[in-house]
Amino acid sequence: MSSSLYLFPLPVLHEPPAVSVITTLLQDCGFMGGKLNARRYLTGPEFFRYITFAGCAPQMQLDMPAEGGWDFCHISLHGDHQPPSLQVAKLRGRPRCPACRSNVSGWKEQLPVWRKDASRSWQCESCGVAFPAAELDWRQYGFAARCSVEIHQVYPGEAVPVDGLLQLLKAGTGRDWRYAWADAAE
Repeated sequence: MSSSLYLFPLPVLHEPPAVSVITTLLQDCGFMGGKLNARRYLTGPEFFRYITFAGCAPQMQLDMPAEGGWDFCHISLHGDHQPPSLQVAKLRGRPRCPACRSNVSGWKEQLPVWRKDASRSWQCESCGVAFPAAELDWRQYGFAARCSVEIHQVYPGEAVPVDGLLQLLKAGTGRDWRYAWADAAE
């Protein structure tokens, strides 16, 4: 399974912005290019203006392989998911309580449930505060949200969005945006 970089609006359980608004914002700024199918897009001419890669010379395949398939850097828009599902970067995500910062015990056993419905309640053993699982702190190696922008073929820690992209999304949707790395949705 490959990894992706995700962008998502806050608060994660509130009704998300319309996908049509997000599409227009990302295409108008040149981050996202032409449509590949109902929710997949090529990277746009300004893609590298909005994403910063670690290392000195990242090798990104931006064109669809001649033999087909989805093993190249492209963008997917995921509309309103009800209930929201949890996405985690394999072997990296270790959640903390958002209130007291204690590590969440037994989280691996809960993953199958949270992957299906991250709105389910979880109670911290350390401080006793209850939260939806979607609000756990995954330290950017996991997230749950009702909608997201997925940048495929980006590995954990390999790239981050520049502040300008998150500000552009905030200005266009009225919502703060965050990012995280996780296993690819498809």
